[in-house]
Amino acid sequence: MRIALDVSALSAPEGGVATYTRNLAHQLGSRTHDEILPMTHSALRGHARRGLPLNKTLWMQALLPLQLSRVAPDVCHFTNSVASWWTPCPSIVTIHDTTLWMFPRYHPRRRLLAMRPFIPPGARHASAIIAVSAATKRDVVRTLNVPESKVHVIYEAAAPHFRPLGREGAVEAVRHKYGLPESFILYVGTIEPRKNLTRLFQAFDLVRRQGCRSATLALVGNRGWSDASILASVERLGLNGAVRVLGHAPTEDVVALYNLADVVALPSLYEGFGLPLIEAMACGTPVVTSPNGSLAEIAGGAAEFVDPTQVESIAAGLKAVLSDGDKRAALHAAGLERAAQFSWEATAEQTRTLYASVAKVF
Repeated sequence: MRIALDVSALSAPEGGVATYTRNLAHQLGSRTHDEILPMTHSALRGHARRGLPLNKTLWMQALLPLQLSRVAPDVCHFTNSVASWWTPCPSIVTIHDTTLWMFPRYHPRRRLLAMRPFIPPGARHASAIIAVSAATKRDVVRTLNVPESKVHVIYEAAAPHFRPLGREGAVEAVRHKYGLPESFILYVGTIEPRKNLTRLFQAFDLVRRQGCRSATLALVGNRGWSDASILASVERLGLNGAVRVLGHAPTEDVVALYNLADVVALPSLYEGFGLPLIEAMACGTPVVTSPNGSLAEIAGGAAEFVDPTQVESIAAGLKAVLSDGDKRAALHAAGLERAAQFSWEATAEQTRTLYASVAKVF
C-alpha cells in the first residue's frame, strides 16, 4: 500500500504532535510491504521528500492535493488535526483535541485563526478520523458534529527508550549537568496556560512551607505563548532558585530526568492524550495529575489524582506521594503495568488497518 503521510509537524520537532508523527512514521516505515510517502510544506532533514518552505495552509489546501494527484497514493493521513478540504484519494485525519473550541482562551489568537476555520471541512471530507483517546472522540463528535462511527480511537504510547534506569553514572551525570539536587519534582511539557503551571507553583510553595521533601521543581520543555506571565509568578512567590527552568532537553536526558525525579507533576487543565503522563509511568515514576480530558482514561488507577483548579488539592497530592514511601512504590509498580498496555507497534498496526479499510486495499 502507498501511504502519503503528512509529516509537516516535524518542522517543530519538540512538540507532542511531532512525537506522534515521528513514532508513527518509524513504525509504519518498518513494514516492508508498504511505501511511505512523506509530505511536507518545508524541507526536512532525514526525509527523501524535499520542498521549499511555504505557508502551511496554502500548501495543504492548494498545493498538496496536486502533489497527491501526481504520486497517486492509496491513502493520505493528516497527523495534526487540519486536513485538506479535497484529496484525490481517501484521507484520514488525526485530531489530538478540540481545545480550540472548548478552551479558546488557552490558545493565542494567531493559532485560533490559522487552525479553527480549517478543521471542520477537513474532518467532514476525511474518510475516517483518528482520536487519540475516547475522551477526544467524545469531544470531536460533539464539537465537530461528525458521526460517531467515523471516529476511531487509536492510542499513543511511550517510546521504548522511556523505561526504568539504574542510578548508573550516565543517569547521575544528567543530574549534575542540570545542577539538580538528590530530591526534586519534575514537570515535562510546554510552558503555556493550559498546563496550569501558576497553580502548580503555588502548590509547590505550599508544600515547601509545610516542610516536605523535594524543595526543587524542575521544568523541562519549550517556552510557549504567555510564558513570561506564567514564569513571573515564580518571582512573585519568592521561588527563584527553587523553580528551575531547564528548557528543551534531549530525549535521553528527559528519560534520565524522569528516572531521577521523586514525582512528576502534571496538573493540566485538559489533555487529549498526555504523552508525558505515559512516559513518566513507563519510567516507573509516580505521577500527580488531574482527571481532566483523557488523563484519567490513560492513567487508569496508576496516578495520584487532584483537582487542578484547587491549589490545596494539588499540594495535598504532591505531599501524599512525597511523604509516603509505600504509595510511591505502589504507583511505581502500577505505572509500569499500565504503560505496558500501550505501544507504538499497536498504534501503527491499528492505523494501518484503518488505512486498508478506507482505501479498500488488504
